[in-house]
Formats: sequence, C-alpha cells, structure tokens
Amino acid sequence: MMKKDIDTKKLVLVHGDGSTFESTKDTPLESVEIGYYKDSWLRFKKNKASVVAFVIILIILTFVVFGPYIKLYNLPEKNSTAAFNLGNLPPKMKGLEKLGIFDGTKTLELNKRLVLHIANDKEYGEGIILSGVPQELLDDPNHPDYANVDYLKVKIDNYKYKNYINSIIPATFYSKYDGTPESRVKELLPITHVLREDKFQEYLEKNYILEIINVVESADIENPEVTLISYRVRIDHFKAFLDQTPEDTYFWFGTTNEGKDLFKELWKGARISLLMALGVVIINTAIGLTIGATVGYYGGILDLLFDRFVEILSSIPFLSVITLLTVRFGAQLWVIILAFTATGWISSYYTGRMQFYRFKNREYVLAARTLGANDGRIMFKHIFPNTLGYIVTGYALAIPGFIFSEASYSFLGIINYANATSVGMLLNQGQQVMGQHPHLLLFPALYIAILMIAFNLFGNGLRDAFNPSLRGA
Repeated sequence: MMKKDIDTKKLVLVHGDGSTFESTKDTPLESVEIGYYKDSWLRFKKNKASVVAFVIILIILTFVVFGPYIKLYNLPEKNSTAAFNLGNLPPKMKGLEKLGIFDGTKTLELNKRLVLHIANDKEYGEGIILSGVPQELLDDPNHPDYANVDYLKVKIDNYKYKNYINSIIPATFYSKYDGTPESRVKELLPITHVLREDKFQEYLEKNYILEIINVVESADIENPEVTLISYRVRIDHFKAFLDQTPEDTYFWFGTTNEGKDLFKELWKGARISLLMALGVVIINTAIGLTIGATVGYYGGILDLLFDRFVEILSSIPFLSVITLLTVRFGAQLWVIILAFTATGWISSYYTGRMQFYRFKNREYVLAARTLGANDGRIMFKHIFPNTLGYIVTGYALAIPGFIFSEASYSFLGIINYANATSVGMLLNQGQQVMGQHPHLLLFPALYIAILMIAFNLFGNGLRDAFNPSLRGA
C-alpha cells in the first residue's frame, strides 16, 4: 500500500483528542509496604479458628482476673453449721432455670415419712418436692402398695430442701421416731444456735428466728456480778447467712462440700495455675533459649559438652524430682515452680539449638556476615525472626501443658497446697463424690478441656502467622 493511499484523518494519537500530544507515564505503585509483624497479624486474622480460640482465651483471662472478686454472697466460715447447710448445692442460673437446666434441682431417695411430711406442710413445704410422690400415697399414707416402701425417689428443689431440713422442719417431727437407729434419720436433726443478746435482737428484728428453744442465764467469767443472757434458737439459715430466700439464691456453679462458691473457687485455682504457668514459661524461655541459641550458633566443643549435660539431666524422671522436692520442702508455690523449671528448660534448649543451627549457614546470614554484621546482630536480627514461629508455638502450648500437668499431679495428691486451691484439687474433690454431686467435677473438667483446646488452636494460628515462608500467602 502506497503512502498516498492512507487517509491521514484516521491517524489519531492514542492519548489526547488528536490535536495535542500527551506524554505516556508509568503508573506509580500505590501499595504500602507491609512489615513482617503486620503481615503475620493479617495472616493470623484469616485463621478463624485461631481468632475464636484467642477470644476464648481472653474471656478466660478476664474471669481469672476478676472472677475471684465476684462475690455473689458473703458465705460463712469453713466447718461452720451454716457452711454445712450450704454445702453441695447444685448449679443454679437465672434464666436457664426456666429451660430445665441449672435450676438447682436434684433427684434423691428420701425417707418416705419425710417426703409425706414435706408434702403435707402447707406453710413451708410448697415447691420443695417437684415430682415422684404418688398421688395415691398422698391420699392415703397407709396405702397397702407402699407399706414396705421406706424410701421414695423424688425430684426436689435442693435449695429449698437444704434450708427446710436444717432450718425449718420442726423438732416435733423427730418425736415420732422411736429412737432406734433404724427409724431415726440422724442427719436431719434440727440445728440450733446460741445467740447473745445483741445478736438475738438483730435476728429477731430481721425475722431470722424460727423458734426459741430456751433462755440461758450465766455469770460473766471476767465479772461474776454481770449476768449474761443467751438464747438457744432455730434460725432460717438462708436468710441469716445470705440475706436471701432459697428462691432468690443463685450459685452459678453450685457449692463445694465445704459450702464455698464453686464459681469463685474455680477462678481462684485457675489464677494460681496461670500465674505459675507464666512464671515457669518465662524462666524456661530465658534459660533454655539463651543456652540453646548460643550452643546452636557457635557449635563445636560447646555444643558437644552441653549435649552430653542435657542428656544426663533429661534422663532424670520428673516425677522423682517433684516428689522429692515436695516431700523435703512441702507444696509451696516456689517449690512447684522450681520442680517444673529444674528440667523444664530442656525443651526450650532443644528448640533454640535446632533453629539457630538450621539457619546460621543460610545465604542471607552469610551475606550479613560478609557485610560486617557482628554475631549479636546476626542472631537477633536475621536468625531469631525466622525461628519465632516455632518458638511462639512451642510456648503457646507450654502454658496449657503446665496447667494440665499441675492439675494432674494435684488430682493425684502429689501436689497439695496448704493455703491455696488449684483446679486439680477441685477435680480430686469432685471425683470422690461425682455420683452424688456431678457439678463438682463437671465445671473444673470443662475449664481444663476448653483451655487446652483453645491454646492448641491459638498456637497453631501463631505458628502459621509467624512462618516467614508464608509471607504474602
């Protein structure tokens, strides 16, 4: 085609309207540079399971911090009669009770005469027995079908029942027994209290007193001329010690056999376990990682000597270490921490040694050394970030590992704190009465299970997030 055959009107510049010329320029990059830790955070957020686990851990930590201070009620002292009255109450939660769960009810086998007495008590017995009493027995207490039946399996409101048999049931109920062990329910004897004048007046004004048994006058030991007046009375325990009626009393996790709030005791035990776990992990990290990184980076005779030393130390059974220390020094908190750190730093040592030995001859490390970087800069600036994923994952799993181990040894009785309660001790107490009071085992076991699962998922998410090979993935 010849030039004269081209229509010049069709020759139009791509940029502009054809009358002017516009220069073509490269489009500048608008993306922002992402650092290592920000990229790790973005990858972690994409792992939904790890994020949920992290939220669960934060919730648990919130309860660990504030849970022991949540006082639902001012409970009486240990081993008091009131503590006995409030012991082993089942869990009861407002709102859930209407769904038939955590409603404070229990199914028990009760003496037939006691069941009939409660069922016929129009003033105080209403709502205690919920089901299990045959109508024909209520209509005729001497019904022939139940002549040889001594106990009935009934569903009761345990809060009302506990208060009834220890506070409200009249002493005349027991006069119907003939006094023989076979016919007397000894554990249901009415509990009486001796009150001084001031306490008596206070209880009387607040309607806590159900019956005045007798009045006792005695001389003051220090001043014989002064006559002291005391009153033996029966009181309503729930009103006197909780300032609540059984209907308005809610122990979310129930109570222990000592009458303590299990919700509060669980978080007190969890706080001790978590604080000890953090202390053990920090100590093991400081010792094991420092030695392991140094040995792995320099190697040679240092590596050989420490390897032999660690092999000898790791051959000592941990059970022997903790048993000997607790027998010699007792189950103090510092003793338990010492036992777990005596050989616990070895896993940190192996992690640090393996990772620094693995990366010390990589190309970027050799390049940094060629450019004059000293050993400290190479170890902490170039090698350490590449090992961070493995290290963080290991320590995220070390915390629940310690808690599980401490709970196991507490459960077995090897660790038995004198002035503290751990989750393992709660598990031990719950296991002994799991048939009668399953809530004492249920809630500590759920705490351990949820904590272990949450930390495992959280650790897996951290491992992937801090893995440099996954940058940008």
